[in-house]
Amino acid sequence: MGSAIGWYGPLIDLYTASSHIGDFVQLLVFVHRSFPVQCKSRKRGRDLTRIDIEVGDDTTPFFMVSLWQKHMGSTLSAGDIVLLQNFKIAKYGDAVEARTVLWSSLRCLVHPYQSLLSKVVEELVTDCRVGTTTKDKLRRVIKWVQQSRSTICNIKLHSNQQIEQLPRNWTMLEEEKPRDCFSLIEVSQLTTSCQAIVYASIGEIVPLHIARTLGDTKKEKIFISKRIYTTEDNNLVDDLLCTGCQLCGSPLDSKLEQNAVPLICWKNSSRLHSICSIYRPFMLYIWDESDYMPVLVKHKAAEILFGNIKAGKVYSAYKEQMHNQNLGPKNECKDKDVTERHASKPKFFGEGLLSANTLEVGESLQLKEKHLPDKFNYYRVWLILLKMLLKQGKNGPLKFEIIVDPSLAIENGKFQMVSATMPCFVSK
Repeated sequence: MGSAIGWYGPLIDLYTASSHIGDFVQLLVFVHRSFPVQCKSRKRGRDLTRIDIEVGDDTTPFFMVSLWQKHMGSTLSAGDIVLLQNFKIAKYGDAVEARTVLWSSLRCLVHPYQSLLSKVVEELVTDCRVGTTTKDKLRRVIKWVQQSRSTICNIKLHSNQQIEQLPRNWTMLEEEKPRDCFSLIEVSQLTTSCQAIVYASIGEIVPLHIARTLGDTKKEKIFISKRIYTTEDNNLVDDLLCTGCQLCGSPLDSKLEQNAVPLICWKNSSRLHSICSIYRPFMLYIWDESDYMPVLVKHKAAEILFGNIKAGKVYSAYKEQMHNQNLGPKNECKDKDVTERHASKPKFFGEGLLSANTLEVGESLQLKEKHLPDKFNYYRVWLILLKMLLKQGKNGPLKFEIIVDPSLAIENGKFQMVSATMPCFVSK
């Protein structure tokens, strides 16, 4: 399509938007709905509100557009046909959208929605003062809306009055209940994506990020159950905890390759990662009498598995314990030197009595402090839970809820744990 004077790019169909990534374009679209999104500005350090609008045309029924100028959101309503001028096409992961820049503008061509349904196409096109190319596109969009009026989303005007109950052009999927499976072998044979519930015991935990060599399996370096009883293994926390996004569960530390770190968080409306300490993704090997199965466990599911103990609390308690252990011997030597100096110091008049009493009071306070209960140590509790979970053959089965996606590889989440609970059996 040709471009008009004053435009920074061509008037395109939404279908071809993916071939214009990074370019400025013009869009003539129908507005399905609009909604505000709260996000945080990195540069200004304050909360901002943008308006996201869901639009469509005769080539693509649904497409997202982000409006960063406040005045634009107030000039349109659901059911309008608008011309978006000088918008930039951007891509985030697999999603393509259009967004405003400083010189973007919005022009409403058809309003209100009743006129779109009541008037004929040529009457609506004639009323618009636009170029020939734009009129051709407008004509196609109006015909698409009128022909698809029985399948386009419900439209509400500014008066909040529903003008017509129109069925959607998609089917509302009923929430699928998880399948109850009798054994792991039944879960492994599922050929469609679903959620499954199965009872199984925990056998092993294997971190994903550890580089493996031929000798690691024999030396049992990759198995957490073999390392958890080794007191000098201080890498256990680093292998199961890291810095990452608490929303999407993606690790963001230096142990991962740069291209493996996702640039955006799809679970945050601002697409920014929420950084904190998280549980690293790991493979949980579960088993029953029929089979064993490696299940991918990510941050949220791992938190459930470890008794809802936050990774940040475990890491903070671990660092504090390591700090206290390093300072322990030095403090003991220091206290011993102080005691010896007080014992060897000559006592003149009341000085000796005062010094001795002061030392006794200090020692008494120190003994009381030693017997005071320590602050709750989440690291120790976490270790206890980890040991209990990995007592192979001695624990009863847990109730696992697993997402099954046959299209994925096992290490990428073919079987991914959602939750694990202790079953409650009622005895007769």
